[in-house]
Amino acid sequence: MKKYRKVLTVLLLVSFVAVIATGCGGGSGGSADAVKVGVILPLTGSEAMFGEMEKNSFEMAYEELKAAGKTTIGGKEIKLMYEDDQGKQDVAKSATEKLVNQDKVTMLSGGYSSACTNVIAGSAQSLNTPFLIVTGSSDAITKQGWSYVFRGTAAPASKYTIAFWDMLEKVVKPQNVAIIFENTDFGTSSSKGFREECQKRGINIVFDQAYEHGAIDFKPMLANLRSTNPDMIFATSYVMDASMIVKQMKELDFNTKLFVGNGAGYTMPEFYQNAGAASDFVASTTLWVPNVAWPGAKEYFEKYKQKYGKEPDYHGAQAYATMYVIADALGRAKDLTNTGIQQALKQTDIKTIMGPIKFEDWEGFTNQNKPNTYVVQWSKGKLEVIWPEDVKSASYVYPVPKWNER
Repeated sequence: MKKYRKVLTVLLLVSFVAVIATGCGGGSGGSADAVKVGVILPLTGSEAMFGEMEKNSFEMAYEELKAAGKTTIGGKEIKLMYEDDQGKQDVAKSATEKLVNQDKVTMLSGGYSSACTNVIAGSAQSLNTPFLIVTGSSDAITKQGWSYVFRGTAAPASKYTIAFWDMLEKVVKPQNVAIIFENTDFGTSSSKGFREECQKRGINIVFDQAYEHGAIDFKPMLANLRSTNPDMIFATSYVMDASMIVKQMKELDFNTKLFVGNGAGYTMPEFYQNAGAASDFVASTTLWVPNVAWPGAKEYFEKYKQKYGKEPDYHGAQAYATMYVIADALGRAKDLTNTGIQQALKQTDIKTIMGPIKFEDWEGFTNQNKPNTYVVQWSKGKLEVIWPEDVKSASYVYPVPKWNER
């Protein structure tokens, strides 16, 4: 009996030690053989086309890094763990908490819509978990002094227009403008920045209206807008709204000298696919184009197109570059603790297909990279770079032809 008790005691001790060892492995960022990175993207729902492009780009970059031996950190392999936020804030919050508390990830990335990104960022900060944003652009996200939140490949929404203001000053020179925007964090933040800049420059705003994201009939708003006779329209919309707006402008025979989108839906291949001929001469701000001077940009574009049969836009480039930043930071971290990774991110200085990435504090932003911006314009289904002039792929068309002249 005593012998049996002794054996039982030994077995219990072995089991206890095994449980403790397993728990300790998760506490430093995952299992004994993996460095877990949680990636939260909209993989289903109305924003899934963006989430799919970004996930594909993460995977492409990961495969390249693995082939180069850069996904092994201290004998452990980086493991990407995806969660679908469905484009919903409550789901994004639950996904964040699951990845941190249950899956024991070392850090977080992803974040497409500003609304979901803001929720992920707030949760990551409260959980002391480094979060590297891919796309979410609302100014407020990196203006709250959050020390664990970093944004490298995404410009603050109000800064998407840096190159565009240069073109506006030298070419467009509008006397009056109209502003339309979806009533989301991204739309509100973008329009606020543009509105304030117009006021500084003495440009008259003749129409300024938000609309419900996902609306179908924009004609009443467009009819009111047309009565103000703006020289230019500045619009912030996701892809389906963007397509509907320009198609309905064509149906109404509503002409303006220039229609400019603020990135997002106006640069997606799906914009042309849905808007067709109505997309011609629509301009947009953007954060990236395939023919930028940054090494690897064109190669990424061609490789993505070959592999997935679709052309990526700046959203895909953001995710691709973000994976390289993650691998770089994890490779430099003194240890894989929250603070170790936080410090490594803070010291980032890397060149990517989105340009140089450094996390700095400026103009009230915290851990925010300073962006590069461009202006593009659609021409017969192709998105051409028109500004800055030293990187243009085609000359701008301004003022644009009226609908009956096209």
